[in-house]
Amino acid sequence: MYIRESIGLNEAKAALDAILTEASRDGGKPAVIAVVDDKGELICLARMDGANPFHQTMAVRKATTAALMGLDTSVFGQMMPKMNMTMLDFGSTDICLVPGGLTVRKPGGRAVLGGIGVSGRQPGQDEELARSGLAVIGVR
Repeated sequence: MYIRESIGLNEAKAALDAILTEASRDGGKPAVIAVVDDKGELICLARMDGANPFHQTMAVRKATTAALMGLDTSVFGQMMPKMNMTMLDFGSTDICLVPGGLTVRKPGGRAVLGGIGVSGRQPGQDEELARSGLAVIGVR
């Protein structure tokens, strides 16, 4: 038997709040933030006023991909052509290769605790916002 760790509601809310604060502060386009556990299941989600509903789908996909694949979506997207694979090879429409999804890992370890996904801005900006969520909960 083994015990599997995951981020919980308190960590997810702290990350979400930090990202919302940063996104509100910089005056950029409204964003959607999703935080999932180690199995890719949604813990919490926030859609800023005026955010396109499509970005909700993308934020969840980014977070889920990062958690399930154990790779940030930007890294995963760069690896796919090198592996001669496409998203169809995974048999799921929920896989996302667009930057903005970050893997939440246990400090000093390889264990995946969850994922954070941000969507609504340029992909690099989404990823930067997601990093502000990682910083506040003290994980990688």
